[in-house]
Amino acid sequence: MLNWTNRSFVLLLTAMLGAGGTQAYGQKGAPTAGGGGGGAASPTRGTNLPTTNNNPTLNPSNTNNPVNDPSLNRPIFLMGKVMFDDGSPTNKDIRIERVCGASTRTEGHVDGSGAFSFQIGGSTPAESMSADISDFGSNSPSQNSPFGGTNGSSTTNGSGSGSKTMGTESALWGCELRASYPGYRSDSVNLAGRRSMDDPNLGTLILHRLGNVQGTTISVTTAQAPKSAQKNYEKGIQAFQKGNLDDAEKRLQAATGEYPKYALAWFMLGEVQQRQNKIEDSRKAYIAAIEADRRYVSPYDQLARLAAKENKWDDAAQYSKHVIELNPVEFPSSFWYNTVANYNLSKDAEANKSALALVKLDTQHHYPEVNRILSELALSSKDYAAAANYLKAYLTLVPNARDAETLKQQLLKIEAASVQVQK
Repeated sequence: MLNWTNRSFVLLLTAMLGAGGTQAYGQKGAPTAGGGGGGAASPTRGTNLPTTNNNPTLNPSNTNNPVNDPSLNRPIFLMGKVMFDDGSPTNKDIRIERVCGASTRTEGHVDGSGAFSFQIGGSTPAESMSADISDFGSNSPSQNSPFGGTNGSSTTNGSGSGSKTMGTESALWGCELRASYPGYRSDSVNLAGRRSMDDPNLGTLILHRLGNVQGTTISVTTAQAPKSAQKNYEKGIQAFQKGNLDDAEKRLQAATGEYPKYALAWFMLGEVQQRQNKIEDSRKAYIAAIEADRRYVSPYDQLARLAAKENKWDDAAQYSKHVIELNPVEFPSSFWYNTVANYNLSKDAEANKSALALVKLDTQHHYPEVNRILSELALSSKDYAAAANYLKAYLTLVPNARDAETLKQQLLKIEAASVQVQK
């Protein structure tokens, strides 16, 4: 017999769930996996949730920092490989894209074996960054990104900063790299903090086939927005990138006021208001985005996040379930919210189902703590072997967890119980 109560591990979730930071902008800005997972127990579980990876966060604090260190202007070389999740042969139509803020730039294509390589920056700051930043203008919204932005021709970084004031490394803050191919969702790699002397190999990006997807990460109503509303939206994005949240809010309110079906602008308004801690206003903006376009999935995911942060487990379960039904491929965050919500509602079967789906979907291991929940659920059903395996997986992914030593002792007890059951 084990001498601890069920759900003892998940009482520690408050330490692993990160508060603050809204949903990451454009797709797949992931929460940090290391260092969390453990801490003082709390009677309320899941009060602080991790940042999500479905809409990469605009990073207003890092968009226009002057460069004083010449070493920051050195070129950065990146390489890697792309594979389809079913092992199908790759082809040269697969694009490699860099998403920065509200814009997307195509860096190149893969070769016949799925490999890619490219350089960011050049021999001089003026040459390298002028060429590099030119693709990140603030033109009309793109259907490739939930916040719009196309490969424009501006020579600024989209926030009024000239090309000569940004170094190569500074330009990567708020950026992610992904593959792009119709009908597939790509893993992504966070480029923030990458330096010229780092290992250039980014590893393998997996392209996951989109099946049974009814909802999207883009809104079909964007194309119908009047030019004046689009202009206010773009100005709002630029203000957000600069960290001017008040101006961003006013611009986005103007955009939605002129065009109430502007789901993208409503969603971004919710992001801005969430950053301002105007939670109720933010919630209303997300709901307005859904009313404008019910197949636009991102606002459902954010509503699930807000509900989970407030321990409104029924709402969190409902919103996250809706995301999963609309788009079970591109929103691992909602599988996480659904897992935590159902766990706290003592709906173990539903929690287990979402947790197992998340493990399969989360190939980058942004949610290692799901293994702790699966371990606890296995303990509840007295499946000690499975509980031990899940706890081992967690300790492998987060070896420096603050309660790692305690977990190792618990693992020994679970393994002992497993051996005893097998006798």
